[in-house]
Parts: sequence; C-alpha cells; structure tokens
Amino acid sequence: MRVLVTGGTGFVGSHVARQLQAAGHSVRLLVRDQTKARGYYAKLNLPQPEMVTGDITEAASVAEALAECNAVVHAAAGTPLGATRNELLRVNVEGTRNVVGTALEQGIRQIVCVSSITAIFNEDGAKVTVDAPPAPSKLPYGQSKVEAELYLRSLQASGASISIVYPGGVVGPDDPKLSDSMRALKHRIDNGFRIFGDGGMQQVDVRDLAAFICALVVEGDGGRYLLPGVYLKWTEFADIVESVSGCDLKRIPVQGWKLRLMGRLVDIVRKFRVVDTPVSAETMRYATLWPRIENTHELAARGITLRDPKQTFSDCISWMVAENHLSGEQCPRVDQKEGRA
Repeated sequence: MRVLVTGGTGFVGSHVARQLQAAGHSVRLLVRDQTKARGYYAKLNLPQPEMVTGDITEAASVAEALAECNAVVHAAAGTPLGATRNELLRVNVEGTRNVVGTALEQGIRQIVCVSSITAIFNEDGAKVTVDAPPAPSKLPYGQSKVEAELYLRSLQASGASISIVYPGGVVGPDDPKLSDSMRALKHRIDNGFRIFGDGGMQQVDVRDLAAFICALVVEGDGGRYLLPGVYLKWTEFADIVESVSGCDLKRIPVQGWKLRLMGRLVDIVRKFRVVDTPVSAETMRYATLWPRIENTHELAARGITLRDPKQTFSDCISWMVAENHLSGEQCPRVDQKEGRA
C-alpha cells in the first residue's frame, strides 16, 4: 500500500510514517523542504520515504502527492503557539479541504485525519463523545479545528469513508520540532510546575497514537475515535516527572482563572514580539478545565494498550536530554551514556 502522510516531518506524522514503513508499506511525504526532511530521517537511520515538494495549501502539489496513492494520513496542522489566526485557518481549514477533497476526487477511500479533542471540547467529560457536536470557540485554534471538523463530518454524512482521530496532548520521544506539549514539559522543568487545584490533563504517547492511526489506514472503514490518553492530575504528573528524571521541580500553586488571564495577556504581547513560553489563552483553557474523557474501545479491539505514563515520560525526558533540550544536571537520573532514564 502506498500512503501519503502530510505532516511527515512533524511529531505525529513522522511516527506514523515510521510505523507504516516498518510494517512494509510505501510512504510518500508532502514536504516544503526535502533537504531538511531527508536529514531528519537520515539522523534516525531510517529508510527515506518518497517525497514530493509542496504545501497542503497548494492544490497542485497536493494532487501530485496523492497520485497513485492508496491511502492518506492527514496529520499536518497549525497549533496555538505556532501560527496566527489567518495561518491557522489557512492550514487547518483550507489545507484539510485540499488534502481530503482531492483524495476523494482521485478515488482514495482510506483517509485518516488527525483532529483534536478541542474540536468537540466540553468541560463536562461525559459530553465529550464522537457524536458530540463541534464546540463553538472564540479562540483561533479552536475555530479552525471546528471549521475543519464541520467539513469532514459533511463528507462522512454523504458516505465518504473518512476516519477522524481526536487525541489529547501528544507526548513522547523523537519530536522533530518540539511540539506544544513537549515545549510545555520543558518549560515546567526549566521554570517550575504550576499546580492548579485538583485539575489534570490527558496525554497520549505518540507511539500509541501512531499505532492506532496505522491500524485505521490498513483496516479502517471510517468513523470517529477519541484517543485523549491517560488522565493524570497535575500533582501526579509532577510526581512522575520528578521520579523518572531526578529533577527537583519547583511547584507553584495557582488558581485556574489566573492562568487563563495570563494566557490572554501573553497572547497580546505575542502580537508585538516573540514570547518563549507555552502559555496562551487556548493552552491555559484546556490545561485548567480539562475533564476526564474515555478512550475509544477500538484500542482493545485492535490490540493496542496505552503505555504507562512513567515509561512515556522517562522516554520523553531521556530524548530531551540527548537532544540538549534539557541538561543532564537538570535530570540526574537520565543515563547519559545509554540515553535513557
């Protein structure tokens, strides 16, 4: 099977591409810079996927990349910290229309789209289901994901075989560009861990998410799937990070509303200069109001078990030390020679 993966030099897309190749499938990537993309796969001593130069917002390059493919995984996306409102709408909405619409025009029937629980977010976890309506948002990332969601659901309603996966925060090793959740982990180790009430968050290991996506590529027949991951209270999260890294986290008690206010203020400052922090109005909304959400039963049906978060964060931090995102002095339990915690 030849599979086009968008976002193949990003966190989720690169892990999907690697697992598809390991399973014997032919992988093609749509990339903006082939030199950088080839350098990433060479660094990991991985086979070079086939590559087409282009962008998901360019219809012609999308059509070229999809030619003679049997399936597509659409994992490319703009994030709250990495793009302006116009960029988010262009990438997350226009890009999704280009990739999925063109795939259907070319007769491709195995289509898997990586969405986000933010598209159907609700503070009441019982209301976060695959049948929940898209959640209106006043914030740009949420708006872009909702618009893309409405488009995909309209295609599903017309009979298109499209699978949509809704992950929570994605963490794990081998993150090419240090995505938002990984930047947040680094920020907490560097600057202190803000603990707000008895709240928590769900995070899924990128390798488990990729395994599920690959299963849908091969065996899926459309549908919607929740994969928020393992729920940890923030105090549990901090305990695990300390236990696997040996770092001494500074724990800072704070109220959720103050963090949400801080996020809005940081967003204002971002309009005028670069701010090196994972804090934003959207990230703080989800971090302080996240409920416990059930994972899809399809995990067990496909033989996938979510990793223990201790293993996930051990692997995360070991990789971050090896790549100099964190220092060995910060994380004394990481074995410098072996590159693991």
